[in-house]
Amino acid sequence: MRFKKIFAIILLLFFLINDYTLATDEQVLLDDYSFTNENSEVEKLNEVQNELEESQEENQEDNKGIYSESAILIEAKTGKVLFEKNMHDRKYPASTTKILTAIIAIEKCDLSEKAIASEGAISALKDGYTKADIQVGEAFTIEELLNVLILQSANEAANIIAEHISGSTLEFAKLMNEKAKEIGCSDSNFVNPNGMHDENHYSSAYDLAMIARYAMKNKTFRELVVKKECSLPHTEFWGDEQVEEHGERNFKNTNQLLNPESKYYYPYANGIKAGFTTPAKNCLVSSSNKDGFEVITVVLHAETTENNLSARYVDTINLFEYAYNNYNIDDILKDYDENDFIESNAETIDTKDYTIIEETSPNQVLLNDDVKTLSIELIEMIAGALILIIVIIIAVFRKIINKRDN
Repeated sequence: MRFKKIFAIILLLFFLINDYTLATDEQVLLDDYSFTNENSEVEKLNEVQNELEESQEENQEDNKGIYSESAILIEAKTGKVLFEKNMHDRKYPASTTKILTAIIAIEKCDLSEKAIASEGAISALKDGYTKADIQVGEAFTIEELLNVLILQSANEAANIIAEHISGSTLEFAKLMNEKAKEIGCSDSNFVNPNGMHDENHYSSAYDLAMIARYAMKNKTFRELVVKKECSLPHTEFWGDEQVEEHGERNFKNTNQLLNPESKYYYPYANGIKAGFTTPAKNCLVSSSNKDGFEVITVVLHAETTENNLSARYVDTINLFEYAYNNYNIDDILKDYDENDFIESNAETIDTKDYTIIEETSPNQVLLNDDVKTLSIELIEMIAGALILIIVIIIAVFRKIINKRDN
């Protein structure tokens, strides 16, 4: 009788331990999920997802949200994607093409060297495209050409630079595609240096963000894209007579984010380039730096809001504010080696038309898997050892009871 009681107690302990083991295994999975949760900020993503779902509901009612057909927001130092909408869709980039032209020129040329405007560089311009009234035969420094290329969006300046570097715009386009591939672009094909419309000339929000991020690492480029105004000097082809008839060739930056008098002025903006063609609609690649937290945005194929505002500027400012209100630069940088920022594959969480992307370090994922496997194996070993001890105890008790009975 006493043996049966002891056996019943031991059997009960066995089941309790077994239940505990199963519960612990589940807890390990939960703990592991929490561990991943903490490092990849899944909880934060869930909150943002809810906010964006609410935002889209409002968008359906009040037409709020991202108006542009394609958009992206990245942290500049790491390249981490913080927000995207159709970021790999092929779009016509219009004059944002000139970002790539400018950075190639900066890397290939001395800013003081001069380039001469050829007949072909000037006559290639179609009616309606922006220019700086550069005349055939005029010679300007690369710096002067870059100024009107970026600030005025002068299309002939792009042609002049391209011919100066590669001999022709077609050869320069090959160089552009090589550079784009080197930067990491996979959605783009460039056939000219200025973005004049061509069905075979296209890019994506993602590729343009990568090009802008690359370019903004260059000090000369950074100083260029934040300039407010520029001018071209008098030459033998543009003297008093031309000035009297057409005025001085003075130009202001077309990027309204940099213009304090504009309703789209954004105090933290520090570049980069706007663009427009009828097929491309309004495009804008922008950068903003607030207390060392620099982000880059790209919005493509934007038109106007219901209030007749420029959607490209409304979207860009909203994306800047979204970054600064929802992210902390220190939290982003802690997941990266500051000496070697390697882009990892992004984990995408869809929220209808919008997507928030968070990246998890590959090493971190491996660590999580190892912790889970190790924890479960350890528990199984302990459970096995406890079961063995229980069996031995039962055997010992049976021997003791048998001796007493005899």
